[in-house]
Amino acid sequence: MTRTSSEIRHFTQLEHIWWGARTAVGQKRYDNKASLFNNYVNAKKGSRILEIGCGDGEFTKRIIGFGRKIVATDVTPEVIKRAKGFVKNSDVSFMIDDSEKISFRDGSFDVVCGVSILHHLDTLKALRESYRVLKKGGEIFFTEPNLLNPIIYLGLHIGLLRYIMEYSPDETALVRWEIEKMLKNIGFRYVEVRNYDFLYPHTPKFAMDTIIRLSNILEKTPLIKEISGSLLIYGIK
Repeated sequence: MTRTSSEIRHFTQLEHIWWGARTAVGQKRYDNKASLFNNYVNAKKGSRILEIGCGDGEFTKRIIGFGRKIVATDVTPEVIKRAKGFVKNSDVSFMIDDSEKISFRDGSFDVVCGVSILHHLDTLKALRESYRVLKKGGEIFFTEPNLLNPIIYLGLHIGLLRYIMEYSPDETALVRWEIEKMLKNIGFRYVEVRNYDFLYPHTPKFAMDTIIRLSNILEKTPLIKEISGSLLIYGIK
């Protein structure tokens, strides 16, 4: 079984995209990702956005607006079917596509984005394809799990935790400086990869605001920030 077919099988069997998606904190994390997207990305009226690995459309629905046209793709047919039922907007079109072999022509998009998708793929192939379909001056925006986070590391390397956290068979996580080097070697003229997010998906709702305030401090604390839950990946072609 290929990696792609394994991923399709895994996500076809799940009723959701990831184990924390339906918690209050999981939803808040999606809100935070969308806020970061809007802070970083210069996607104005008429911009064409390609979202790869769109899943159920949780992130998609949060970046609709401002006259943007969004093409949201995923390799899993069942997931695209759910997304179409979940997000209904004339500015969004959903389609099945392989992020390692994007079906669009060179220079088709102003932005390529995705949340928690690159670590399911051959990351280098996916980033090269993202670069290819971007216009000159186009931007990428991704958020990905940080391999140096203790919970993520243990979840990936202990069988029982891997099962509980619903990791797919070939899923991994990323390291900040490796992604920085990869993006520069591909040819992006500006690269920023930074640590953020200490908000655990199953944090009790009553503690969420306190943890968010603490997270904002830890994200700026030398050394401690390196074990954040997520990496923000931004680049300009």
